[in-house]
Parts: sequence; C-alpha cells; structure tokens
Amino acid sequence: MNKYSAYPHRIPGGFGYWAMLRLCRDAHPAPIMAEADRPKVFATKGEAAEEALKHLVAFMNGRPIRGETFDAKPTSSARMKAEMLFLGGGRTIQVERA
Repeated sequence: MNKYSAYPHRIPGGFGYWAMLRLCRDAHPAPIMAEADRPKVFATKGEAAEEALKHLVAFMNGRPIRGETFDAKPTSSARMKAEMLFLGGGRTIQVERA
C-alpha cells in the first residue's frame, strides 16, 4: 500500500515517546533510530511528533531527480531479458484502423 504516516507513540511502561515513521516502501511503521541502533526517546509527545514530521518531509523533499535519465538502457542481463519480455522482444506490430 502506498501510505505514509508520521506520529508519536508512547513507549510501553510510560518512559517517553518514540517518533514513528511509515514510508510507502515499508509494510509497517518503524521508530526513528538514534545512535547504536536504538530508537530515539523523546520526553514529550510534541517533540516526538515534530521529529516524525521533520523526517517525513525530508524524505518526500529529499529525493533529487535532477540528472537522472528515465529512458536509459538497463544494465544487467536479467533486467534486459525482462525488458525484452514486456516490450515484445523488439518486434514491431503493425496496427490498422478499420
């Protein structure tokens, strides 16, 4: 599913909040991580929400498409075979209008 979400989540035990972030490529939300691969803990719900929204906006605005070529030839042989399969193997099909 192509869903985005960013929200604060209370830590079990009530010791603070995690900033949760779900991107379209992920199946489930994940906490924003701090150093040493541990979820970053926030003291208030507002701080966690602000951090989650900051990361969501950075993801949506931070994917540069400048300089990419969208009609480039595939580089791997498996990708080339797949392209040939879906593009008709390079054959052209004549279509006549009635």
